[in-house]
Amino acid sequence: MKSLFLVSGGLDSTSGMFRYKDIDYDCMIINYGQRSYRQQRKYAEINCNKLEKKLIVLDARGIGEAFNRDKTLIPHEPILHRNAAIIPIVLVYASERGYSDVYVFIVSEECKYEPNKPKVLSLLSSLAETLNVKLVFPFIGLPKAQVLKIGMNHGMNPANTYSCILGHRCHCGKCSQCEARKQAFINAGVKDETVYM
Repeated sequence: MKSLFLVSGGLDSTSGMFRYKDIDYDCMIINYGQRSYRQQRKYAEINCNKLEKKLIVLDARGIGEAFNRDKTLIPHEPILHRNAAIIPIVLVYASERGYSDVYVFIVSEECKYEPNKPKVLSLLSSLAETLNVKLVFPFIGLPKAQVLKIGMNHGMNPANTYSCILGHRCHCGKCSQCEARKQAFINAGVKDETVYM
């Protein structure tokens, strides 16, 4: 049966796309109101086209709008615990459309910054089991630098990925995601050819 990959156009999910390019899968990207969505989709499309994988686009902007309602300052990421909100949608979609499993490419650094994430992921795995879908976190214990090298070893071009939360054409180089990206290249010993503002 076919798998469903949750992708964002970033280093981690794109590394996963290339690492598992030989299995039968479709990709899904979700617009939940994040500022960087347009760039995320652009790079997800580039890599899906390269790998000849189908990209399913889900427009859920209303979710982000609801989370932002009545806020004075609008954050770049409208949902703080976005995995807890987004992954169940992907699981239900997979269950109802006949996918056998869902791949989500979370790396170890994400769990470090969200102490409750392991418990959330465990509960999401239980939900997946209830829906007869297997939830797979292939990079969960790996640092971002190692995931970067895995992707590159399987043909990924890091220049065709996007990490910045601000959504500009070029990476800002200063947000938390850009800092994590830069550190991954340093730790991997790989030249960073990303264009930063």
